[in-house]
Amino acid sequence: MRAHDEAMLELVHIRTMVLRLEHIIEHENIGHHTTAVMSPDYWRARVKAIACGAPLLQPQAGTLLARLDAIDAALSNRCPGKDRPGLGT
Repeated sequence: MRAHDEAMLELVHIRTMVLRLEHIIEHENIGHHTTAVMSPDYWRARVKAIACGAPLLQPQAGTLLARLDAIDAALSNRCPGKDRPGLGT
């Protein structure tokens, strides 16, 4: 049960970071945020790892993955022809 609790706490942390990414995309210039932790791919990899190790958390992980996909789409729409502008990828 402890591993499940730790995985849940990790998903809460990731959800907070996804909220931050959504806020940045909506209200700020993503180009000023070029660290790896500002990349949707970074968070996607962490969510997938948690989902593999904690099957009961897959619904929450799926929701976060969908939100990360929406962030990627928003970034792509801002600068067509570029992959995730300002994220250093």
